[in-house]
Amino acid sequence: MIIPIRCWSCGKPIAHLWEDFKERTEKGEDRKKVLDELGLERYCCRVMFMGQVDLIDTAARFKKF
Repeated sequence: MIIPIRCWSCGKPIAHLWEDFKERTEKGEDRKKVLDELGLERYCCRVMFMGQVDLIDTAARFKKF
């Protein structure tokens, strides 16, 4: 699944923050700290990042008809 452009609940643009969040958390930084520094204060926006699962590589293996 690809991160949505806007938060589904409040409509805040969030997609531009995804790459930075992903890089910093993979390096070992605390997720809460990263979300706070990116300016994601609302629970709905935080859920969009915390619940994100990258399935694009899995889906890309299958052939389209």
